[in-house]
Amino acid sequence: MPRRYYQYPQEFQVLNVLSTAGATVLGIGYLLPMIYFLWSMRYGKPAPDNPWNAAGLEWKTPSPPTTFNFEEEPIVTWEAYNYEELDAPHKEEVPVAR
Repeated sequence: MPRRYYQYPQEFQVLNVLSTAGATVLGIGYLLPMIYFLWSMRYGKPAPDNPWNAAGLEWKTPSPPTTFNFEEEPIVTWEAYNYEELDAPHKEEVPVAR
């Protein structure tokens, strides 16, 4: 079939309409997240330093991180997923067994 047709032959018309409909759905699917992304970049509030109150060391550094994340090597005295005690004040820190 030649590249450019003003009107497709009748046997290819249904496929042309389906292709156009699919391209339209894909275009809208790409356009909506892009609009949402641009909206949030312009009007969204910045996230805090630790929005999920995570316990990992990667959340103890500033954002963007400096060249060396920590001035001194940190000593971990808590479990990796100890979320119950994150909000509670620490009475006594228990070292992690190595």
